[in-house]
Amino acid sequence: MNSPLPPPTSGTLWLRAWLGLRTFASDVGNGFVNISHQSFALLGLLAVFLCLLMLARPEVRLVTVQSVQTWLSERLSLNGDQDPSQQTLLRTFASDPQNLSAGQAALVQSLGRKYRIAAEPMSALVLEVYDLSARAQIDPLLILAVVAVESNFNPFAHSPMGAQGLMQVMPDLHAEQFTPYGGNLAIFDPVTNLRIGVKLLKESLAQRANVTDGLLLYKASDESAGLETGFISRVLTEQARLRQTLTDKP
Repeated sequence: MNSPLPPPTSGTLWLRAWLGLRTFASDVGNGFVNISHQSFALLGLLAVFLCLLMLARPEVRLVTVQSVQTWLSERLSLNGDQDPSQQTLLRTFASDPQNLSAGQAALVQSLGRKYRIAAEPMSALVLEVYDLSARAQIDPLLILAVVAVESNFNPFAHSPMGAQGLMQVMPDLHAEQFTPYGGNLAIFDPVTNLRIGVKLLKESLAQRANVTDGLLLYKASDESAGLETGFISRVLTEQARLRQTLTDKP
């Protein structure tokens, strides 16, 4: 028969109490840390979701575009004595649809309906594209089709490869192009992005014998890690759709 255990001494009781208290405090602390991490993660996800939701609204994107342009204008300290091509940044990126030709108005209506863009900023974009296309001698419908496929007309679009803006220009590859406009942040200005993008598209088309190969070169220069399958067909399909829009206009 086993002898009974001796009763615990006061020192043993205090030791057990201390160990129990320390274990309890450790569990509470770990639980608080885990809850805090999860709460901050949820708050972060909620913040990202709300930002994406707001930027999906055309009017919010327009206000943000105007804020970016204001920052660029202040940084460049534009005035009447500077290059007129840079003074374009001073204007609000919106235009009265009444200033458009019948064909341009039909394009604004078609593009605005498909990509959910208000008529005023889409009018400004179409006018800018027509101006750039005349100088670069490129079909404006091709430029609009490239913008549509590359960014869905979102001036803040960002690809997994790092291409940014309306025409998905790679800021690291073409950083020197943005220096006259205030640096890499100018890539999010629609006018600046269009100018640089059209310049790169013109160079790509000039180096190839046909539009298809020129578009392939343009896409390769903007996403050097590889070509997106179907890019060419989607651009040409959108260009054909826009051409049909001009044909069908009243």
